[in-house]
Amino acid sequence: MKNIFEKVMKFFENRILILYIIVGLISVVFIVQLFNLQILNGKEYREQSEKRMLRTETVVASRGEITDRNGIVLASSKLSFDVDLYRVRVTTQEQNETLAKLINILVSNGDEVYSSFPINEELNDFSFENEDAEKKWKEEMEIDENFSFEQTISYYIDKYDLSEYSHDRNTQIRMIQIKYEGNLNGYSLFNSVTVAKDISQESVAQIEEKKSELYGVNVVSVPKRYYPNGTLAAHIIGYVSKISDTEYAEKKEEGYTINSIIGKTGIEQAFEKYLKGKDGVVKAETDSQGNVSSESTTEEAVAGNSIALTIDYRLQKTAEESIENVIKKLQDGTLVGKKVPEASAGSVVVLDIETGETLAMASFPSYNINDMVSGMSASELNKLFNDPLNPMYNRAISGTYAPGSTYKMLVGIAGLKANAITLDEKILDPGIYPYGHKPKCWIYTQYHRTHGYVNLEGAIKGSCNCYFYEVGRRIGIDEIIKTTKLFGLGQKTGIELYGESTGQIAGEKEEEWYLGDTLNAAIGQSSNLYTPIQLANYISAIANGGTLNKVSLIKNIKSSDDNEISLSEIEEFAKEFTGVDFESRDVGIERSYVDAIKRGMLSVTSESGGTASIIFKNSNIQVAGKTGTSQVAGKQNNGIFVGFAPYDKPKIAVVAIIEGGGEGTYTANVVKPIMEEYFKISTEDKANDKEQNIVESSINF
Repeated sequence: MKNIFEKVMKFFENRILILYIIVGLISVVFIVQLFNLQILNGKEYREQSEKRMLRTETVVASRGEITDRNGIVLASSKLSFDVDLYRVRVTTQEQNETLAKLINILVSNGDEVYSSFPINEELNDFSFENEDAEKKWKEEMEIDENFSFEQTISYYIDKYDLSEYSHDRNTQIRMIQIKYEGNLNGYSLFNSVTVAKDISQESVAQIEEKKSELYGVNVVSVPKRYYPNGTLAAHIIGYVSKISDTEYAEKKEEGYTINSIIGKTGIEQAFEKYLKGKDGVVKAETDSQGNVSSESTTEEAVAGNSIALTIDYRLQKTAEESIENVIKKLQDGTLVGKKVPEASAGSVVVLDIETGETLAMASFPSYNINDMVSGMSASELNKLFNDPLNPMYNRAISGTYAPGSTYKMLVGIAGLKANAITLDEKILDPGIYPYGHKPKCWIYTQYHRTHGYVNLEGAIKGSCNCYFYEVGRRIGIDEIIKTTKLFGLGQKTGIELYGESTGQIAGEKEEEWYLGDTLNAAIGQSSNLYTPIQLANYISAIANGGTLNKVSLIKNIKSSDDNEISLSEIEEFAKEFTGVDFESRDVGIERSYVDAIKRGMLSVTSESGGTASIIFKNSNIQVAGKTGTSQVAGKQNNGIFVGFAPYDKPKIAVVAIIEGGGEGTYTANVVKPIMEEYFKISTEDKANDKEQNIVESSINF
């Protein structure tokens, strides 16, 4: 008995042998089970598997709305239908037949195939901008760089096995487009690719009717971005489009897919984080041919936040119409009795002088932002991007211009602050200034006369160059630079958009500097270059008595459940993406100096001899302003007008610039209707407030 016990204990002490026995038993169990699954019941299980496959589908969330300050919708979403394609388990012939049927439905209803395959609208040649782009694409696609268009098409016909469709050339090429797009984006049984966008109701109905014949084809409803006003505020709002490969690589961890839509410019780009929303998720049960048997929502889509801008729809519309009308009238000669054909582009900025809110900001020429969402043809895109006037360029924040005589108020303030001049001192305009390179006053050049003796107010009224040459000579360029920075020129404002330019302060970076350079800088020439938004903020600081505001475009941001995002969060977010930490500040100028500058600006528009008096003489609004003629090497002068109103209790500041506009007096025509519309709106608001007050009072009684 003892021997038997010892033998058993010795057996169990051999752990390796025990492990071998356990592994062997488990292996036998697995082999038996695999035999059962694959041999005895394999056919049955395969059929069940093919009848029940789960795939995850994304439910695209609606982007948040963008509105003006009063709730007028500038950007919204409307329901549209796209066609997605899955690579299901069918034969190549069945897949090709599916694509041919789908293409026939789309084309017969005026819908187009959506693909990045580089082909023109006529489907008869490449759509590359240049040979380098074509060479790069062929290299990426591993195609012989010497292949012609026809050879490339033949290559894809062979690759996709489409030779039997040679009788219908256009269908054959569209099939290439679809397969190319699918392969490029890795479509599979569980991952779709979009092959048609915003299709007609007719196409939707016919696809659904033939659903059983269209393997892997799925019509999905998606919110499509829509801009109800076309070109209005295009440079502010921006547009959305399909995410690029680079953007997808950067953002796929944030919930973006290869088919996602993303903001490309303007507010759409800058506030993508807030506008996007959160996509939902649907689990779909399908068979191997893509037919859906059931669906269940596992995560609801959440709409993006809505953004209210500071701009006023009516004022924005007036600003855009005004600058376009004036430019066209300058070109055809109906505005000033002579043609100014070089007048071609420009911008307008309207600011609330107390808050720094942007009430209107226009850039001309513009473009229809809906075209960018719908998808333009390659030729249309090339035409837009290669337009010499650059319609997509936001001149209000990115364009830099010599300020011309609109800079003279700043130089006058610099002279007063440095005690180099007084408010009462009169300086002689000799016509030809005797220092430096002996520049001439404009009035001497044009009329061979002078302004005589003028003080600061008179020099602003008549825009006397010689007066400001003398101020510049007395104080030097360093004092001018100091005051320029004080008023925020040559610095980004931090407005909540990408692409703002810094500008350039004359004398700040030049290695060599002479008296003649200072004289030129003192009248807003030399290397002075500033953006319209900077100039508008500078004029606002004069109008409000010396406060340089933080310029803004965002009124508020609200979530889909109407919770408001804090302004501090918005400001921190804007600082992060603009890289600008701009704080409002008092520029520290004496009230008497400000009042003298403002009186001089009033005389420009209201007194005989004022350079813009002819424009505003019949206006019932007291506008204070300054014209500027900005010299551009080798080109027609730019025309600039800056101003504020009303003179006694300023509310708004307006800056308008016309490239090639010739004279600032001409540009003042842009500003007058904007001022009139603003005060019309203001009067109507007051009347509405009064009416509302009466109604509320009557209710109380």
